[in-house]
Amino acid sequence: MNTAKLRKAGLRLGLMALLGAPVLAQAYDYNYLEGGYLNRDQPGDDSGLRVQGSFDIASPIAVFAEYADVDHYDQLSIGALYHTPLDRTLDLVLGASFETYDDGHDDDSGFGLRGGLRWTLPQTRLELNPELRYVDYGHDDGLSLRLGALYPLTPALALQGGVQAGDDDRFDIGVRYSFGPQRTYR
Repeated sequence: MNTAKLRKAGLRLGLMALLGAPVLAQAYDYNYLEGGYLNRDQPGDDSGLRVQGSFDIASPIAVFAEYADVDHYDQLSIGALYHTPLDRTLDLVLGASFETYDDGHDDDSGFGLRGGLRWTLPQTRLELNPELRYVDYGHDDGLSLRLGALYPLTPALALQGGVQAGDDDRFDIGVRYSFGPQRTYR
């Protein structure tokens, strides 16, 4: 095949990808508020609340913030996410954040990195979100694996839960309100 034909085929493939990307990009909503109960097993067995929000500023970029308050331990994460659809039921999500905590005796700040997937199980409405999270406070760092789940009750309201293990052990359960484009389920 000559180079002119290769360029033409490449242009067609690129155009098809650009035309198909907006359809795939609507697979998941990154505009939401969620919150609920949080149990953290670090340094003790403490319970409290967790609030998180995300806003898609210019797809594929979203900003997020998460605040967790359990007894004498407060944690705040503020950052940005890059999200891209891999197909209609699967998104890749990569993010970076500014991290801060206060445990009543000590407070510190640092950065965080995260990477994961948003995946809807076939023939269901159940969404699973496996994710690796890394936090570095300079003198202390940690890596955790998180598995989150969403089950929609309505197009805008869903039950939310997550289990995280590693250097930050915790579980949470609550609700999510999505205020962006609504996903349809078949």
